[in-house]
Amino acid sequence: MGGKEQNSPIYISRIIPGGIADRHGGLKRGDQLLSVNGVSVEGEHHEKAVELLKAAQGKVKLVVRYTPKVLEEMESRFEKMRSAKRRQQT
Repeated sequence: MGGKEQNSPIYISRIIPGGIADRHGGLKRGDQLLSVNGVSVEGEHHEKAVELLKAAQGKVKLVVRYTPKVLEEMESRFEKMRSAKRRQQT
């Protein structure tokens, strides 16, 4: 969630049950992703972070900042936007 296209930092919004991040236990919902293997994703598009994560092999070094309140605020804001769009379509 987030990225340059949404004018916000990139956040971990979910952890896939049984996935590597879930099994490792080091990431949490609400972590702000700062870099992937030394490549900064601050101010970048969400897709760039996804590409870096998908391309990573072997050990992966993530730098994150835990900010759960900010994620909750963003999710609330995006849900309000989605609801407004749905009302306009009906």
